[in-house]
Amino acid sequence: MFGKLGTKIALHRAGLGNVSLPSIPKSESNYTSKDKGNAEESAGAGFQNPFANVQWGVPKALDSWKTPPPPPNPVREPPAIGDRAQSNVKLKFPAIDGRPCVVVFLRFCGCPFTEKIFLAIRSLSNRHPSIHFIAISHCTPQATNDWIKALGGAWNVDVVIDQSRELYALWGLGISNWGHLLHPRNGYNQYMLGKKEGVWGSAVGEGGCRWQVGGAYAVDEKGIVRWGAPMKSVDEQVSLEEGVKALGFGGSLESKSGVF
Repeated sequence: MFGKLGTKIALHRAGLGNVSLPSIPKSESNYTSKDKGNAEESAGAGFQNPFANVQWGVPKALDSWKTPPPPPNPVREPPAIGDRAQSNVKLKFPAIDGRPCVVVFLRFCGCPFTEKIFLAIRSLSNRHPSIHFIAISHCTPQATNDWIKALGGAWNVDVVIDQSRELYALWGLGISNWGHLLHPRNGYNQYMLGKKEGVWGSAVGEGGCRWQVGGAYAVDEKGIVRWGAPMKSVDEQVSLEEGVKALGFGGSLESKSGVF
């Protein structure tokens, strides 16, 4: 009571004596969370929670900077040229359809360099139907599908989801270091990629990790690795045509599909 009286006196001295204070009914001053919905909808329910519509949690862009949990299997040494390709239930070699394969392990959905290389493999898939093109993503199925749909579809590229990153580990693709990810050159090349080719990237796909190393390989119809390696840096120019040539296809191609 004294609190309200003091406030009224202060308002009167300030020349605001006609201003009435909002009242909060006693019955609603300590209502439970169970009654919260009904209380906010009723007239005169008092002050509403200004944070009611705020979605708490770590944004995906920040979450992608976290070090991910280790894959279920140890990260192996990357396969060398002439080695037999590592086979898995998700990714079998030799391929069931008997075709040679070009396999790209994506860094994460949303990365502009990843977008560029995906557009490149998609273009090659139309030009070389005798080769089986595969893209591996460690983002969630929904995030991967949404990202690919925004880019215009997968065309003739088969997309394999590897959230646990067991395939990445099987092919020697682990977690990068600071120099790999945060080299100043990466930011400059990312800007130039957007300015010259309009590839700016997009929001980080759910489940994506910026520290994941990407890579690309070419495997012949017998299951032997003929080309490829892990990416040495985020902005490395990956010439997928070299992989195509290593499989005995191509020659002089009309356009390049490297990162730049």
